[in-house]
Amino acid sequence: MRQITKIMLAITVCGASAWSAETRYFGGIDLGSKGTKAALFSFIQEADGTDERVVYGRTINTKLVSSMKDGNFTDEGIQDATDAVKQLVDEMKAEAGKKSLANVEYFVVGSSGVAKAANKESLVASVKKATGIDMDFIDAKREGYYGLLSSVPPRRRNASMYVDIGSGNTKLGCLVGGADLGSFRTAEIPYGSVTGRKKASEKSPTDITMGIQKVMNEDVKPAYDKESMDTPCLRNRQRLYWTGGAAWATATFTHPERASRPYVVITKKDLDAFLAKLTDGSWSQKNLEFNFASDVPPARQKEIREKAEKDKGDVMNTFVREDLLSGVSIMKTVLESSNPSALLQFVRGGNFLYGYAMEKFKEDRDGDDSPSGR
Repeated sequence: MRQITKIMLAITVCGASAWSAETRYFGGIDLGSKGTKAALFSFIQEADGTDERVVYGRTINTKLVSSMKDGNFTDEGIQDATDAVKQLVDEMKAEAGKKSLANVEYFVVGSSGVAKAANKESLVASVKKATGIDMDFIDAKREGYYGLLSSVPPRRRNASMYVDIGSGNTKLGCLVGGADLGSFRTAEIPYGSVTGRKKASEKSPTDITMGIQKVMNEDVKPAYDKESMDTPCLRNRQRLYWTGGAAWATATFTHPERASRPYVVITKKDLDAFLAKLTDGSWSQKNLEFNFASDVPPARQKEIREKAEKDKGDVMNTFVREDLLSGVSIMKTVLESSNPSALLQFVRGGNFLYGYAMEKFKEDRDGDDSPSGR
């Protein structure tokens, strides 16, 4: 979340035709290929544009995609994902009760990677039965667009590209000529951290590192080159905003002193250094190295160290080395194939859920006669 002065966004509720001081909250679930992420949040208006204020968030990993067979979710995978969704919805409702939050809208959205399953309706039925919530799915274009809205400051959007490397696929996008979905140019690479690792094991069963390099050269780079050939903004932007687990891990291990910052600059040197540690297995064996500026007081350093150490533990509890090696290699391939001199930044608060809710909120708001948003 961008760290500048915030002013609460006035919104209308219950079809009222006048401004209301009541804040509207969203309890969103991103049911992804590997992680099921929950966020309880409201929107605020900043000088730089609309942003989200998260009051609760948590992720639970599932076997939904890793246990798939022949393009179908297994019963075990569906139950695992359903249990995670139910637990997270219950936790968000409990948190909303503790904080006396009214007017909360809960929703569950399946990511573009999950939407590709042939039997996704079985997942919908299971989630509905457990939570009473009707699931929605989004395609790669909308997922990328919503992610860009939550990740890239409005004033940077015409010069930036959004890159989301998930477990199942990689979404890329940029805006040309406007700020709406119709102005969004997008591409999808059918490999992410997990699917890239799986493909690598097929190509080289006895040497996963060699297999990942083959996937980059034989699959990822040709796919990116093909997708971006007719979309110049995917090649020529000066800023790249990066989200996903591989981005989070890279920022955590290369710049732990920036654990509390909403944006973390990742250099090509950082990528190469982290890839080298992932390749030789030393990434998890050494202590984090902090490089604090001289003006950071000791008390603040202590807070940041604690946050970074927690992030390190969370990364190691979420990802195996091979998944990170795949995800970070995809980012390096995209960077080198697009604009190697571009400024690459990890976005700590980037999540398509916020953009999705922002659009739902806009649709509801525009349906009444209030002057909000004008």
